[in-house]
Amino acid sequence: MCPGKQDHLKMKDKKLQVFVSSTYLDLKEERQAAVEAILSSGNIPAGMELFSAGDESQMTVIERWIDESDVYLLILGGRYGSVEKKSGKSYTHLEYEYALNKGKPLFAVVISEAALENKIKMVGSLVIERENQSGLNDFRSLVLGNLVKFWEDKKDIKLAIHETLADFNYRKGLIGWIRGDNAVNTGLLAEEIARLTNENATLRNKLSGLESKNDISYANLSYKEMKSLLESNAAKEDVSGEANLFKYITLYGGQMAMSRHIKSYKDPDCLMLVELKLAKIKRLSGNGYECNFIFTKVGHNFYLRSLLEELDE
Repeated sequence: MCPGKQDHLKMKDKKLQVFVSSTYLDLKEERQAAVEAILSSGNIPAGMELFSAGDESQMTVIERWIDESDVYLLILGGRYGSVEKKSGKSYTHLEYEYALNKGKPLFAVVISEAALENKIKMVGSLVIERENQSGLNDFRSLVLGNLVKFWEDKKDIKLAIHETLADFNYRKGLIGWIRGDNAVNTGLLAEEIARLTNENATLRNKLSGLESKNDISYANLSYKEMKSLLESNAAKEDVSGEANLFKYITLYGGQMAMSRHIKSYKDPDCLMLVELKLAKIKRLSGNGYECNFIFTKVGHNFYLRSLLEELDE
């Protein structure tokens, strides 16, 4: 089975919990359409029907449900809704702000102007805001600054939900819910982790043994001893702020692996590295003190080891 198909099957197994937020009396049919669309898309709806309206403890419970949901959906019509006294904002407004501040994946389906006018003709003033138009305007401006799809009727709401949840399903960060018989076998997983841990320990022991055998190879010094010796000797050439011979090697090692041209074979840094059998000098005939400075095999192995150590860090 190709990876793409495997990923698709995993996405089908995962069900997202979608918190549905809206004003209630004016959007009963639209909420029902949203719930149907969420269920038919294979996901799980959650919403304010589970709570009694109006008290302060309601908001605490709702916040917990938003936290536990994967996606927040707002259906915005022509009403602002019941206002919470302390903030002066509607509960729907507070729910949306909470989801937004928590970084919860969210989207909104917003009634179009034409649909609102038709709804007023059919239902009357029940579907429009009469007491807090400024609050609704502020809320609408906030919503329109994020992911939004406009709706004319219930079909538009269902289509928007199917399209958006299909996209959200492929977000790896959304945990969702899976059936118990599709869950990972944690016993087998624990056994595999234990096996890999033992294998890793065995490989580390083998590597440690190899390193101990090969360590005495830099002028009869271990890698750590040679590094310490080089670090304790200040380089005469101005390599960096507190330069030492180890930094000299790491800085010029790329050149020395091929052949580094220097002005004088009496350079104290070069002589020190030659004495330690890490490098050798090839004088250039007819060029005074000028010469080529190059790693010995021992020096080149030491340089490569220093690069590996840098990568490990």
